[in-house]
Amino acid sequence: MPPYREHESIRILVVGEEPLVCASLVALVSSWDGFQVLGEAAPDEAIKQIRAFEPDVVLLSLAGADDIDSELTSGLSSACGRSQLVVLVGQCHDEFRLHLLRYGVSSVITNTEHPMELRKALEVAYGRKRKQD
Repeated sequence: MPPYREHESIRILVVGEEPLVCASLVALVSSWDGFQVLGEAAPDEAIKQIRAFEPDVVLLSLAGADDIDSELTSGLSSACGRSQLVVLVGQCHDEFRLHLLRYGVSSVITNTEHPMELRKALEVAYGRKRKQD
């Protein structure tokens, strides 16, 4: 059973540098019952969008470990406040995953996993947010 009530939607903000990937994530997440995509933002606009929309979960798309920007990740984690941060990444080794988790990322998922794994990660992140509220 999902960690949310039937009448609630999990509010998602999609953040990423690749417009095609972001648009695909918006389409995918919007197709799921119980999810509402509030919008999408490039990383340089993300903090402003997080503050404006106050999403339940921020979904950050990164191409790979080389794209990690510690300042961006820590800035997003700080700006998220009560919002949870889920990272979708092209490649992910254990050291990189630990690096992200140290910055307060709720979950790290690779783009080679089944889309339902992403859905599950977003639901778990939302469950964590609800426990904090």
